[in-house]
Amino acid sequence: MGKLDAPRNKVIFIVLLSIGFTLAMYFVVNYSLSQQSTTFARLIPEEAYIIILHDIFNKTLNDLRNITFDDLQGKFTSQYVMVDGDGNIYKANKDSHETFQVINKTNEPITGGSHFGWEIVSNGSKYYIDSTSGQIITIVNASNSQINK
Repeated sequence: MGKLDAPRNKVIFIVLLSIGFTLAMYFVVNYSLSQQSTTFARLIPEEAYIIILHDIFNKTLNDLRNITFDDLQGKFTSQYVMVDGDGNIYKANKDSHETFQVINKTNEPITGGSHFGWEIVSNGSKYYIDSTSGQIITIVNASNSQINK
């Protein structure tokens, strides 16, 4: 480039430096977004069921402390799903978050947006629990009436 004394050379240098920085940031952000996030621990289905017992059935924390995995066997079934902002429920892969066919429809989630989480089926009712935050997304009662909490 020669001397950077001339105003034209300074402008060219600044433009090239800006382009280089922008490209470097693009690659860094693109790489970080493609990596699995380890900052969020995902709930397992048993934890989602415990949330239902506490939030829906008002079980006390003292009652819940003594529950073991063996106590929960046969009490519920679960599958990993994605609930979109329109209330469509898709079967999903819990590792890749790939979604498959629509398996159900419910009201829009109370918090809006899309949620990956657990569909917990117990006593004919379906509970949708966000797998990251533990929030109840929505409930579909056995009588097919739908409730958002």
